[in-house]
Amino acid sequence: MKKIILPLLVIAIAIGLGKFIIATGPEADKQPQEIPATVVDAQTLKLQDYQVVLKASGIVRAHTQTNLVAEVSGKVLEISPNFQEGGYFNQGDTLLKLDAANYTNAITIAEGDLAQKQLTLQEQQAQAKLAQQDWNLLDSSRNRPQSDLAARRPHIAAAQAAINAAEAKLQQEKLNLARTRITAPYSGRVQEKRVDVGQYVSPGTVLGIIYATDALEVHLPLSLAQHALLNMPEAFRNKAVDAAQMPTVSFHPTTGNAQDEWPGQVVRSSASLDEKSRQITVIARIDNPYDAREGISTPLRIGQYVSAAIQGKLFNNVYVLPPSAVRQGKEILLLQDGKVLVQAIDVVWSTETDVVIRSATDLNGKRIITTPLPQATTGQVVQVAGEKPQKQAAEVKP
Repeated sequence: MKKIILPLLVIAIAIGLGKFIIATGPEADKQPQEIPATVVDAQTLKLQDYQVVLKASGIVRAHTQTNLVAEVSGKVLEISPNFQEGGYFNQGDTLLKLDAANYTNAITIAEGDLAQKQLTLQEQQAQAKLAQQDWNLLDSSRNRPQSDLAARRPHIAAAQAAINAAEAKLQQEKLNLARTRITAPYSGRVQEKRVDVGQYVSPGTVLGIIYATDALEVHLPLSLAQHALLNMPEAFRNKAVDAAQMPTVSFHPTTGNAQDEWPGQVVRSSASLDEKSRQITVIARIDNPYDAREGISTPLRIGQYVSAAIQGKLFNNVYVLPPSAVRQGKEILLLQDGKVLVQAIDVVWSTETDVVIRSATDLNGKRIITTPLPQATTGQVVQVAGEKPQKQAAEVKP
């Protein structure tokens, strides 16, 4: 029995002694716990004006394009060296010549026919004069008017009509002869040649496709929101558009030398929306795109893709931020005394590199956190990279 009681007594005394030491020992001092600060980047906000530049792309098209069509038949005798795909020509240049022998002969025949008709008219006029003389000698005393037939007036009218027809026939043959020489209606470039020397062509045969080089067009599809930022004057039937108010455009090739740049200007917009995409197309014009000048290494080509930067609306008194500084498209994180302050904003425009905002609160000169902090709340401690940290402390509750 003593062997059981004695160990239990020793354990009880040890437990009691331990409690006494804990209860009477010195209390540990409470130390402030430092909250680690999140390292962020920051920049100072400044009111400024921002020029909207809309990005778009489109295909180069001809401003004026023509199918050269033969108006007469004949064999192709000659083709100008400039009438080759990619060749340049000036207005009035001869591009092709057809065999003109048939039309030269036709002119000779028409001239002979005209001379015959003129002789017939002279004969009828002479007979009419003799008839008048006979009338004056035989019937003038009877006071009867001379009939049209007796005066040969219908004969003279028919002879004159035959002359008019013969003259028209001669002019038509001369016109056909002129049409054997196909000339350029404007200064341009050959897009496609469809005939060659020795080929026989008939009226309506397409000889080639050409387009004018004074200007090119690019059709640029835009969303309705983008179009609204152009501030384009709209054309009405009774109101002309002021060209000076149309937006300017700069074009760059999507492939090849990206340093090439062509200036252009929006000249009009399409009359309807695309039914599927609900986009509206604006048409930009590039003047004199084929003139050699500094900064252009390769001329534009029909069907080529180009990127466009269209000058849009000018926003006044706005703030421009990097996209990383805007959270959920509606708020930013201001830096105030080393802590986060969540501020609501109004985004008016955004690109891949810029977010343009307005705010009901004056933010000019304030600092904004540009490091993404998706979970940050007002009052969170932060530290700007490269700057001396501000100490923040919080008491640890017992």
